[in-house]
Amino acid sequence: MEEPTPISDHTEQNIRDSHAEYVRKLAGTLFDCTEPLHELGENSRQILADAAILREMVKPQKKKKALRSAGKLVREQFPGGLSSNQQDVLTAVIVFSQGNFKQKNLTSMGLDPVQEREALTLISLLRIASGLNETRSQSTAIQQTEVSKEMIWIVVDGPEASVDATAGQYNAALWEKVGYPEIKILESSEAQKEILPYPEPVEVSGVVAEDSMADAGLKVFRFHFANMLVYEPGTRSGENMEDLHKMRVATRRMRAAFIVFEDAFQIKYVRPYLKGLRMTGRMLGRVRDWDVLIDNASRYAENLPEDQKSDMVPLMDAWTAAREHNRDRLCSFLDSEEYTEFRRTFNLFLNNPGPGVLPVPDNLPIPSRVKELAPVLIYERLAEVRAFEPLLVDASIETLHALRIEIKRLRYTVEFFQDILGPDVGSIIDQMKSMQDHLGELNDDQIAAQRIAQFLEDWDIDQEQLPISERRNPETIVSYMAYNHSELHRLTATFKDVWAAFNQEEFRRQLALAISVL
Repeated sequence: MEEPTPISDHTEQNIRDSHAEYVRKLAGTLFDCTEPLHELGENSRQILADAAILREMVKPQKKKKALRSAGKLVREQFPGGLSSNQQDVLTAVIVFSQGNFKQKNLTSMGLDPVQEREALTLISLLRIASGLNETRSQSTAIQQTEVSKEMIWIVVDGPEASVDATAGQYNAALWEKVGYPEIKILESSEAQKEILPYPEPVEVSGVVAEDSMADAGLKVFRFHFANMLVYEPGTRSGENMEDLHKMRVATRRMRAAFIVFEDAFQIKYVRPYLKGLRMTGRMLGRVRDWDVLIDNASRYAENLPEDQKSDMVPLMDAWTAAREHNRDRLCSFLDSEEYTEFRRTFNLFLNNPGPGVLPVPDNLPIPSRVKELAPVLIYERLAEVRAFEPLLVDASIETLHALRIEIKRLRYTVEFFQDILGPDVGSIIDQMKSMQDHLGELNDDQIAAQRIAQFLEDWDIDQEQLPISERRNPETIVSYMAYNHSELHRLTATFKDVWAAFNQEEFRRQLALAISVL
């Protein structure tokens, strides 16, 4: 009769099993958050998970013996289920994720460069995950990760987080030796000073009439910052150009908010964030401009006779190449330390503005609340728009472009306080948007005409290098330029009607009623 296993042995085995399972979960989280860097697939993720469990079955011993034991274990656990290459990688991860690691020991296994890189990555992740459960308490959880090509932040929490974070940080040395970005593991209390959870998107900003202008400004910033971050993944993938457009709109609204709420903040504290928004918006705008040009040209080409559609291809190809060039620059910027640092520090400021907020004396009657200052700010923006009226009889394109910027600022200012204004505010915003859209189309046609002219100039130079028999007729592209000029003329000529519909007493009455509720 077999003797029963002692209770202490059962307890030790249970601890090992629970430790292995917890490390497996931690390793999976680390694998997923760093996937943009290592670009390994689901097979690699499964090897990592299997290694986290099986490594507890291999006793620490000399590497050659450990490799033989691990290899035998893998063959027993996966008879025919893994390829020989996968078995080799799994064996390496099981053995070298424990104890001291020497590159020569892994190299001696004879893995090819791709397999060795995979093994090193998985070993590194498993060592970090194991460190994050150094106390074997299964209580240290990963709260948040922030990953870029420059730095990886891991925020952990739990009663044993201090010890586990220290061990995880120590074990991260191999990850960095492999060539990946530096990892910084922080307890949640420490992270309050360096990294915080980013805001989640909400339906409304939450501004109320009794808010101070600083509090209202922070709410508006957080609202649009959350939207900016939501559309960042889609902007990176490039699958839907509307994601990039919406991310850009969010940055522009925050820049406008800095103008509206600037008197509530210390300029020297907020200047770096305004600079970051300006740079982000500029990089997004360069791609967005090409998106609009290509989209408009595509719709024009669709309506051409079949025998002319191919004539637009050279223009479309040139514009697409320019767009991709700017997309590459945008993606590099979004991966840069500059953008990562801006995003992180701006988030810290929005959660704890500290000295960035100008103090308001509480013993003096100084206007500082939304209900006191919002009417003034809205009417100031309206005055800036109405000041263009005398110039519109013979306005230049440049003047109309400047007007469009002022209308946009007026619209954004009203939208920042939309939730606390009267019920007519929706109609007011729609009227401003109509005028803004009209001037936006005008601006798009002007840019298109200029870009086509530049393309045709370059086209002539290129065509001169070709034999006469191979030169192509640019007539269709010239016709498209003429179409843009005609649209530019139409929109300029009809703008007086759009302005008349906007610049009337009824609009001002509706605006006054909307503001009067404050």
